[in-house]
Amino acid sequence: MSEPIEYRGLTSSETFRIHAVGHTDVGRERDVNEDCMYVDPRLDLFLVCDGMGGHTSGQLASQMAVRSIVQGVASAPPGAKTTIDPLVKSLEAANEAIFDHAEANPECRGMGTTAVAIRMEGTRVHIAHVGDSRLYRLRGANLQQLTRDHSLSNLYADKPELEGRLGPATSNVIVRAIGLEPHVAVEHRTIAIEEDDVFLLCCDGLSDLVDDAIISEVLQSDAPLSAMATQLVDTANKNGGSDNITVIVVSVLNKSGGFHAEDKTRLGF
Repeated sequence: MSEPIEYRGLTSSETFRIHAVGHTDVGRERDVNEDCMYVDPRLDLFLVCDGMGGHTSGQLASQMAVRSIVQGVASAPPGAKTTIDPLVKSLEAANEAIFDHAEANPECRGMGTTAVAIRMEGTRVHIAHVGDSRLYRLRGANLQQLTRDHSLSNLYADKPELEGRLGPATSNVIVRAIGLEPHVAVEHRTIAIEEDDVFLLCCDGLSDLVDDAIISEVLQSDAPLSAMATQLVDTANKNGGSDNITVIVVSVLNKSGGFHAEDKTRLGF
């Protein structure tokens, strides 16, 4: 069992500070962890990727995506006014890099990754995702899923005329991922942040095995964030652990309290 990695840091906001914990685990049935996470309060960036395409290719895809996205966000001019958010541009660049790598290396054909990311900017948060990795927000006692899976079942719900054409509408079949096609449509929106918001980024290794009610209960507990992350991963493993499991718990706090813990930035594999 891996241990959670804890991060504390100030955001660029004049109002909020962030405490975040990331935890990734191989699960009980896999030999390789194809997930990759990134947490950086100083960059205001939190990211989970879930690779696909076979052990080596899936792991490589998620790692390539994280590095490309981080590089893109880090190199964006501060406060730059552009028509496309740096987070979206970074996910699109990651898509191009992975697709080109797979085209040049036949053994990697079909490699790809899901991605869910948030980027704090002042009193708002940018949300971007591709695939079925998810973002939840706990506000008060209300847990809300802020992303909608790019799954076959949701595609059929949106476009009934396609019913059955692409196979059975199982929720774990995704229709969009980073790296599978030359271009990808990145889902993006911004929402306001409120004090005491708790965000959860996770792969389907958690959401497929742990009910929303249990997730809500864990996030509403008085436990430290590291204990929350561990409990979520442990619960997924107790429920079978059939996939890799990655979670990032991000707590939004009032900046006036402050803290003196050392900032840390790290990739998680």
